[in-house]
Amino acid sequence: MGRLLKDWRYIYVLIVLALYSNPIIRAQFRRDSRDHTVNDGSIPGSAGLWTEWPQITPSEKLKWQPCFGIYGPNLQCARLTVPMDYSRPLNESADHPKVHLALIMATGVGRTGDPSTYAEAPLLINPGGPGGSGVLFTQVKAKSLQLVVGGQHDIIGFDPRGVGASTPKADCFASPDSSNGVLGRNVAYMNRVTWLTGGKEIGLTNSSDVALAKLTARGKAMAKLCQRADAAEGDSSIFRHMNTPNSARDMLSIVHAWDEWRSGSQTMRPIQQEDTGASAEYQMSDNGENSGIGLRGKLMYWGFSYGTLLGATFASMFPKNVGRIILDGVVHADHYTKLIWEGSIVDADAIWDKFFVYCAETKAQCSFYRAGDRPEDIRRRFSETLSSLEEQPAVVLLPDTNLPALVTASDVKKSIFFGGLYAPVAGFPVIADLLDHILNGSLEEIARGEGMALFCGNLTLPVWPDDAMRGVACSDKRRKYNEDATELRRRFEKAGSISWFADVWFGAEPNLGCNGWEIESKDPPLRWDHDPTQKAPLIETSFPILVLSNTLDPVTPLNDALDMTRKFANASIVEQAGLGHCTLSCVSGCTMAHVRAYLNDGVVPPPPKFRSSSENDGEWPTCECLDKPWMRSGYVAEEVVSGFPVDEAHAQAYGEMRAHLYTSILSHQLEYGNPLKAYLMERGGLAASSL
Repeated sequence: MGRLLKDWRYIYVLIVLALYSNPIIRAQFRRDSRDHTVNDGSIPGSAGLWTEWPQITPSEKLKWQPCFGIYGPNLQCARLTVPMDYSRPLNESADHPKVHLALIMATGVGRTGDPSTYAEAPLLINPGGPGGSGVLFTQVKAKSLQLVVGGQHDIIGFDPRGVGASTPKADCFASPDSSNGVLGRNVAYMNRVTWLTGGKEIGLTNSSDVALAKLTARGKAMAKLCQRADAAEGDSSIFRHMNTPNSARDMLSIVHAWDEWRSGSQTMRPIQQEDTGASAEYQMSDNGENSGIGLRGKLMYWGFSYGTLLGATFASMFPKNVGRIILDGVVHADHYTKLIWEGSIVDADAIWDKFFVYCAETKAQCSFYRAGDRPEDIRRRFSETLSSLEEQPAVVLLPDTNLPALVTASDVKKSIFFGGLYAPVAGFPVIADLLDHILNGSLEEIARGEGMALFCGNLTLPVWPDDAMRGVACSDKRRKYNEDATELRRRFEKAGSISWFADVWFGAEPNLGCNGWEIESKDPPLRWDHDPTQKAPLIETSFPILVLSNTLDPVTPLNDALDMTRKFANASIVEQAGLGHCTLSCVSGCTMAHVRAYLNDGVVPPPPKFRSSSENDGEWPTCECLDKPWMRSGYVAEEVVSGFPVDEAHAQAYGEMRAHLYTSILSHQLEYGNPLKAYLMERGGLAASSL
C-alpha cells in the first residue's frame, strides 16, 4: 500500500509539472466553492498538490501555517511581502507596489510552537530555471532533501518573484482588460496553447532554410506581447523588477524575516545595502572547520543550475551575509548575460558519445543494441534512424486521443538533449528504448497526445503557466538585442562549431527568446560585467562558497564552474566524476559527505590549486559516482563511502531529487505537442527515482 501511494503521488507530480509548463490538460480540476477543512489543520484545499495560495494572507512578517498535509505533518506555508522596487520601501508608502513571495518550509526534528526551537538559519533551495518552483520542489521532495542534508535543517523552498505561486505573476498572455479570476486565467491559458501549437511544426533552428527566420519572428512577437502586458501595469509591472539581483534581495529579506520571526522581534530590520567593496572576514580551523561563527543573519543555500547564478549574485551583493552557499551545476555569469550562451554546450557532444560506448558495453541491456555491435555501429544506426525522420516524419495515431501526430527529427533531438544528456543514468536507457521503437516502427506504443478540451468558468488548474523564464533571463542580459536572421545565422554557425546540439540550445528561451526584448529593467544590472582587460577583484565572503560540478555537464561545464570558483576568495570546488546536469545526476556517497560536512559542520574542502593564473588546470577534490547508465551499483546497508554511510535510503533520496529536476526540465523544455513528452516524463521520471 505504501508503494502504491508513493507511485500515485509521483504520477500526480508529473501531471502538475506538465501543467506548470504548457500542455493542455486532459483531466481538469473542478473548484469546490464550498469552504471545507481537513483534519490536519491545513488551510482549505491543502489536501491537494497545490495549495490555494490566495487563502494565505500575505504579510511583511513571516506567519507560518500548516499546509499540504498529504505530504506529511511538517510542512508550513507563508507568503512574505517584499518591495517590488527596493528603491521604494514598503514603509514609505502603502501604495508602493509589492511582491508576495510563496514560501514552504519542511521543519526539522524537535520543532515546537516556539520559534526559538528552529534553526538559526534555514536552508533555502532553488531548483533552477530561471522560473523553477522551489515551492513545488520542497513540497514533494522534503523528505528526500532532509535525508540527504540531515533532519536538523529547516528547509525553505520559495518561488522567486514572478514564478509559480508568488504574485504578481509574470504572464504575457493575461489580458489587461480581464480579471485575474478563473475565467480570465483560462482564456490566457488557451491563448498560450494556441500560440504554442502554431510553433511546433517549425522545428529546430536548423531544421529548414526558413526555420531560423520564423523562430526569430516568433521570439520578437512574444517580446511584443510581453511589452504590452508590461505597459498595461506601468510602474507596478513585475517585468520591470524581476532580474536576478532583485531575487537576491528577496533572499536577504527572507533571511531577515526569519531572524525576526525566530526572535519574536516586532521591529523590521532595514534591507542591507549591497557590498561597497569592504572585505568580509571569517575564521577557519586547521582542518577547514567553521570556528564558532554564528549563522544568524546569514544565508544557507543550495542552488542548482540557474540557482547557482542566483546564489553567486547574492554572494556578490551581500558577501557578509554568506553562511553556507552551495552552487551545483554552475552557470557562468559572464556568459549568461550575452544573447547566445553558446559556450555552455561545450561538453554536450562528449556526453552523447558516451551513449554509444555504454550501449555497446552493456549489450542486450541497451534496447538499441544489436548482436556484435561496436560503438561506431550503434552510432551509424542512430544517424540512419534520425536521417529517416528528417526525410519523412513518422506518422502515429495517438491512442488516448482521436488525433494523428508526427514524430520529427526535431522531437527526437530535443528529447535526447533534455531527456538523455541531463541525466544519463536515468535517461540513456529511456532514449535507447525510444530509438528502438522508431527503428521497429512501434512509436504508437509510447506516443501520447494532449487533446483539446473545453475550458469553462468553473474549471481550474492547480497552477497556471507563466513567462518567468523569459522575463528573468531577458532582464539579466547586459544589453537589449534586436538582431535579424542574417546576424543570428552567424551566431548559430559559431555555436554549431561547438556542438551538434547547437540547434537545440540556440532556440531556447534564455537565448533566442530574448532577441527583441524591449522591457527596460528598473534595477541595476548584474555585477559581472567587469572590464575584460582587467582582472576583477576577488569577492571576499564571510564564509567560503562550495562549488559542485560533474566532469561532463551538457549546459554548465566544469570549466565554467572553475571560472566562477576563481571569482570568490577561498571558494572550494568538488568535481564529481560523472555525466549530466548537476551532481544529482548520479549517486555519490563522497559528494553527499562533502555536502553534509559543509552544511552541518562548516567543513570546507581544500581550495583548488591552479597551475597558472589563466588556465583551469590544477588539483581539487574529486568524487566517484556509484552508478552509470545500465550499470547501477548495489547499495549495501551502511556501506561507508568517504566516511558517509550510504545505504539504500540515502541513494533513493538522491534519486527522488534527481527525478524532480529531470521531469521539471522535460516539462518546460519539450514543447506542447511533442508526442514523446508524456512518455519521457513518466518513464524517465520513474527511472530517475528508481535505484
